Parts: sequence; structure tokens; C-alpha cells
Amino acid sequence: MYIGELSKRTGVSVKAIRHYEEIGLIKTPLRKDKYRVYDASYIDVLAMIQLAKRLGFSLSELKAIAQAKTEKGLVPMDLLVSEINKKRELLLTQQKTISLKLAGLTELEQSVAQYNACLLESLEPSA
Repeated sequence: MYIGELSKRTGVSVKAIRHYEEIGLIKTPLRKDKYRVYDASYIDVLAMIQLAKRLGFSLSELKAIAQAKTEKGLVPMDLLVSEINKKRELLLTQQKTISLKLAGLTELEQSVAQYNACLLESLEPSA
């Protein structure tokens, strides 16, 4: 399939596909005359790249993993698992930070409500 068809099937723009080739994230396809010809394996590879990007991996992180492939094209699982674990730790840290901020917002809301109640009480006319 040509690059336009690959783009339609994956939802990845032609520009992005070319960029991924330029930076070595995906292998350069065979050519038929002046056209790039992609096999079905590119669909899976682009799907994995898109998933990894949605999960917070940068292109440079993905490139480092891609460059570590074996001669047979296999991704070294120890490296991948290590990078995934780093992302997990980062997300867990962010989750804790978000939880603390959510609790802080509740505390702020309660403090302002209490302040307002005290202020209203002091403004009520004495009987």
C-alpha cells in the first residue's frame, strides 16, 4: 500500500509517517519507482506508536526504544518494561499530587464557607 492508504487506515498523517521515517522511528519502506510501498506490519507499528504517545511517551523516548531493536527487528522487552515502569511511577506520582490538590480544594471550599458564615454572623444586628 502507498503512504496515503496507510495514512487512511491508521489515522496517522502522511506528514507524521514521513517524520517517523526521518527520525528512525519506523523503518524506511521499499520503493516502487518513486513511491513508498508499505506492508501491513506498518499498521501495527503505527498503532503502537499512537498508543504509546497517548500514554505519555515522547517521540524521542520511542526512538530510543526503536533504535535498540535486535537484528530481527524485535523490541528488547527489558528496555520496554523499564521505560513502561518509569511512566507508571510518573503517573502514580502525578496521581498523588492530583489527589492532594483535590483534597486541598475541598479544604479551601470549607474554609471559605466557614469564613463567610462567621462574617455573616458578625454582621447580623444584635437583639
